[in-house]
Order: sequence, then structure tokens, then C-alpha cells
Amino acid sequence: MTRVTISQTSLATGNPVLSLTQKQKLFVDALLHGQSQSMAARSAGYGNANVEASRLMKKPKIHEALQHLQRKYERASQMSRKKVMDGMLEAIEMAKIQAEPATMVNGWREIGRMCGYYAAEKRVLDINITAKRAVDKLETLTDAELLEMIDKDSDTIEGEFTEVFEGAEAS
Repeated sequence: MTRVTISQTSLATGNPVLSLTQKQKLFVDALLHGQSQSMAARSAGYGNANVEASRLMKKPKIHEALQHLQRKYERASQMSRKKVMDGMLEAIEMAKIQAEPATMVNGWREIGRMCGYYAAEKRVLDINITAKRAVDKLETLTDAELLEMIDKDSDTIEGEFTEVFEGAEAS
């Protein structure tokens, strides 16, 4: 007997939901109706809801089914991101006319989310310890060793200095 995978089912029927178990279908349906992942797992009849929700959300066939159903609902309601964005902008304008700054801020916050401005940013921190090692090495050298180093290679240390005398008045 040949086992049918999610990709084969999706290609054959165009509906990835058909490859889900009954509990998985209930889980996906609960998510689409606004429940949290844990609540959706509990509604679907899973025992350890938090663990099961996490496990289910890692499955590609769950994501594929969610996307398929979301697109289906969008088409049925003739909804689009642009339509939602236009509605939010209209609501912000109404709040502006009514002088409700908190409502305006909430509207702009929602638009920011829709545009992905609040998504986590990946930052790369490059720590270079070579300079620290060089400074540590220079600090251990005596004045004579430093002068010898300068005499050998004038490009080794570059910089300027100002001689300051204690007790001298500023001119």
C-alpha cells in the first residue's frame, strides 16, 4: 500500500485539509476562528494542549492547510490586505475628526503590525577581540620596548599627543 503525502494530496485534490486527521482539522478550524494555539488544541481534544499545540504548529501540513483555508475565506469574503488597510486608514481619519488620539494610535499600531514593522529584527553582533589583545600586549610593554617598536616600524603606532603640565594655567 502506498502512503499518500501532503504534497501528493494537495496536488491531486487542491485541498491540503483532506490529509489532516479529524483532530488536526478541529485544531485548524479553531485557530481560524480566533482561538489561541493552546485553546485550539484543547478544543480539538488534545490532552496536553500546550505541548500538542507547539508540536502541531511545527507540522508543514498544518501550515499548508491554514494558508489554504485563509485564502479560501479571503476569496469568499472578497477581502484583501489592501481592503483591510483602507478600512483602518478610514477609521483613523474618523478618530482624528472626533479628536480621539488613543484610537488613532491604536489604528496606526495595527497598520504597523500589518506592514511588519513590529517583527523581530535579527541583529549580528561582531565582537573583535584582536584589538583588545593588541591593547593588552601594548600595556605590558615597557617604554623602552615601545620606543624600540616605533623605531622598527613607524606605521605600528599612529597618534597624536599633547603634553600637559600640572598646575599650568589655561591660555
